[in-house]
Amino acid sequence: MQAFVGPMRIVAVVAVILCLTVLGTDGNKAHTCCTEVSRQNITTPILGYRIQLRNPPCVRAVIFMTEEGEKCSHWRESWVFQKVQELERARKRQANIPSQ
Repeated sequence: MQAFVGPMRIVAVVAVILCLTVLGTDGNKAHTCCTEVSRQNITTPILGYRIQLRNPPCVRAVIFMTEEGEKCSHWRESWVFQKVQELERARKRQANIPSQ
């Protein structure tokens, strides 16, 4: 019986860690992640964006902030790349305007 105490303790510790991991991912994040992406062009005004890296269940995506909320877009779409470049140019222009 003494031979099983070591392995049983390891199994118990692993079980506790897994439970804590599952409980810790209950949606208390500041942002939810995209688990699917769209290839459709966004027609509503885009206010900003952020990049999401692949970290299952999250997929690699460009998340556009729109007046209607966040939209998950496929990062390989040419319109997505162009929109990101446009937003970056606008951000740099804003940064170069001297404050009065």
